[in-house]
Amino acid sequence: MNSLLRIDTADTRSQATALTVTGPVDLANASVLEQTVDEALNHHPTVILDLTGVTFCDSSGLNTLIRLRRRAQHSGGELILAAPPPQMMRMLRITGADSVFTIHGSLAEAWQTHPASGTPPTE
Repeated sequence: MNSLLRIDTADTRSQATALTVTGPVDLANASVLEQTVDEALNHHPTVILDLTGVTFCDSSGLNTLIRLRRRAQHSGGELILAAPPPQMMRMLRITGADSVFTIHGSLAEAWQTHPASGTPPTE
């Protein structure tokens, strides 16, 4: 595992889990993100990624997010992005990916808009 990328579980509510991503999401460690989120999708159809701590994201990181979004959708879930930093948001806009992802300004906003079924938001 690349020590520069850290992924932690922030919260889990019924059918959804939130993961915090810290560090660069690039060619060197996009596979770590893919494996971690893929494992989370095995247990929770909806995954929210809190991207506040992402320091850099390249095209391999973006491609990984797009693959993970497809996997979530195929299993009846969703991959939600929360608080992408400005550089990442520019890349999402330039590529048009901002129109295919559900994007929120913060993790709290993501939970308010997509509360887990049967579980009221606690934030």
